[in-house]
Amino acid sequence: MSELKCAECGEPADLKCSACKLVAYCGKEHQKKHWKAHKSLCRPFEVAEDSTLGRCLIATRDLQPGDVILVEYPIIFGPRPHMVEEGPVPCPGCCRLIIAEGAARCDGCDFPICNPDCPGLKDMDRHGHECMILGLRDVKAINGLHDFYRQDTLLPLRCLLLQNKHPKKFAQLMEMESHMDKRGEDSELYKDISSRVVDYLHDNFFVPMRMLEGKSGREVLKDISKETIQKICGIIDVNALEINQDAEVTALYPTAYLMEHSCVCNTSHTFEKSEKGYAITIKAALPIAKGDHISTMYTHSLWGTQARREHLKETKYFSCKCQRCADPTELGTYVSALKCMGTKDDEPCGGIQLPINPIDDNTEWACDKCDVKLNNNEVAFLINQIGEEVDNVQLSNPTVRELDSLLTKMLNFVHPNHYHAYSVKHSLVQLYGYQQGYMPNQLSDDIVVRKATMCRELLDINKKLDPGNCRLSLYTGVLLHELYLANMILIKRKWDLGIKTKVKSINLMLQECQVALNRALEVLVNEKNSPAGEKLHSLITGSKKEFEKFIARNKIDLNSKETAKVVENGK
Repeated sequence: MSELKCAECGEPADLKCSACKLVAYCGKEHQKKHWKAHKSLCRPFEVAEDSTLGRCLIATRDLQPGDVILVEYPIIFGPRPHMVEEGPVPCPGCCRLIIAEGAARCDGCDFPICNPDCPGLKDMDRHGHECMILGLRDVKAINGLHDFYRQDTLLPLRCLLLQNKHPKKFAQLMEMESHMDKRGEDSELYKDISSRVVDYLHDNFFVPMRMLEGKSGREVLKDISKETIQKICGIIDVNALEINQDAEVTALYPTAYLMEHSCVCNTSHTFEKSEKGYAITIKAALPIAKGDHISTMYTHSLWGTQARREHLKETKYFSCKCQRCADPTELGTYVSALKCMGTKDDEPCGGIQLPINPIDDNTEWACDKCDVKLNNNEVAFLINQIGEEVDNVQLSNPTVRELDSLLTKMLNFVHPNHYHAYSVKHSLVQLYGYQQGYMPNQLSDDIVVRKATMCRELLDINKKLDPGNCRLSLYTGVLLHELYLANMILIKRKWDLGIKTKVKSINLMLQECQVALNRALEVLVNEKNSPAGEKLHSLITGSKKEFEKFIARNKIDLNSKETAKVVENGK
């Protein structure tokens, strides 16, 4: 018998409200009857018009972290539309990555697929409908598959196919912002899409389709104009969400796309795969007061302000002026700060250089201890040079020694919390003792302590930049686990020497281990559907079992008053 009760009559119920999942009904009749009372609770937001932002979502009641704001299915989804030149490509049926050269081919259109039994191949809302169009080309390719079978054109084609089968969805889609005023015929982006998507679809598929229409007297697609295809590509670029679970998926949602950007957003979202597609669930990550804007983040939380704002300008066509962007210190993290190159009495002045007005693209950067200033272009050049070197080293499967050397060099120019330094440190804490660096028994106590200190420093940055744990949960999970591992190396060494829990430092480390493992599992709760999140969650679960065995075997009471008092005093 169902444990749920109908909100209208109190009888057992199995039908949950699809929008909020907060109430249940015994049938559709009682769901309709109860709607008037449930309406204000169901969707705790309204669509509003802002003079600067355009349409956006505003909270209609106070929300607490974890409250469900919205659950909805996509209007359309498909393989992520990116330019593929080599390597894996998404299967048009399921969007899982495959190697095209060795893959099976679709019977209908000859596109590379994961296997002939892939369910998405026959689904008319996925590959089934588009396959009829793609199958009109009467030639096949043996070599040069990446140019001949362009998976990055499939999502725009699926959007076009909505106009006949799902006209309401097509109308919803075409209402979305495309920023065509900034993607005009003279832009490089327009020209790229013309050759890569528009001409490809027109020459290979739409020409034979129109010939077939002329013979049959039946219209397959009404609007296949170049302008419409360009607009659809703009809509995808500006509004689509990327889904990284077991496939390379891009989806467009009827309401979620209205969430505005903030570099410290107040929501988190997860995806759940079903026959209807990838349902998105949006929850409050921070307290949201009635009247507050509901926000997400369109860029990377660990980029500096200069990089984030440039990315948003280029891809979303606006200049961010949020709280973090307007703060030279970036919420006290200094992740964009530089070390001043100025001198005083022939010695480095020791100051920090920050932008005077970060939301001004022509701002100067000033030292807090001397008169030296840099312009934004000079800073951008320096940071780009450092970024290229970091990328090159990171991609070369570096050793601990190589990363240590790179970090030492970087710290002559950037603040220890700079986001490029963060990237190197995050790699280092994982290499120390567990990958291509030194093994745990080869690490000195000083290096293990340094590893733990780095973890704490990076965790502090994460907490400030992502207080709602919406964007950096995988980074945080890794750091918490590495902090646990570092502490356990030191604890076991002292244990082997007979130094046990009566020593305050060991009690503190044991307590920190327990907190780190529990916290890591908490922050990963929304990441278990992704391959990386699932693997990390499993690893931390195993570490927690080992830690609990260690505690039980040595009869340690972490909750005793004595231990708690030592921990409290130590803090």
